[in-house]
Amino acid sequence: MRGPQRPPADGQRRQPDENDPLIKISEDLLEGTRPDGTAFPEGRMSVRFPAGSVVRKSVFDRCFPDATIDSVFPASGAAAGGTALTIRGRNFTPGTTVTIGGTAATDVVVVNDTLIECKAPAHAAGAVAVVVITDAGAATKAGGFTYA
Repeated sequence: MRGPQRPPADGQRRQPDENDPLIKISEDLLEGTRPDGTAFPEGRMSVRFPAGSVVRKSVFDRCFPDATIDSVFPASGAAAGGTALTIRGRNFTPGTTVTIGGTAATDVVVVNDTLIECKAPAHAAGAVAVVVITDAGAATKAGGFTYA
């Protein structure tokens, strides 16, 4: 932990950065775990912030990279739902959820940080977005699945 802050050399007070606020860590975050208690994928960035520490939001967010969706297979399925899907991408985490056309997918299994398996819900015919929601936010593949 650092000692008292020294004023800037030019004597000017710095204004807080409203786009990068300070956040207070409410519980110990040990290396290899996220705030929800799930583990980082092996070989990935880990973090250690003791409870009560104060850090910039940008520093905290770098420890939780955004997910991306590279592909959805198969690309189409029955409007009645039930199509088994494989979603490939990056930075998927335990507890990740998936929506297809705005409706929650079922039987979601995060196999690892690059692979999700799930079943498409029923939906009207047409192309819809596939959305993967992780602890870092949502990744969207517009038109990622088409109901026939």
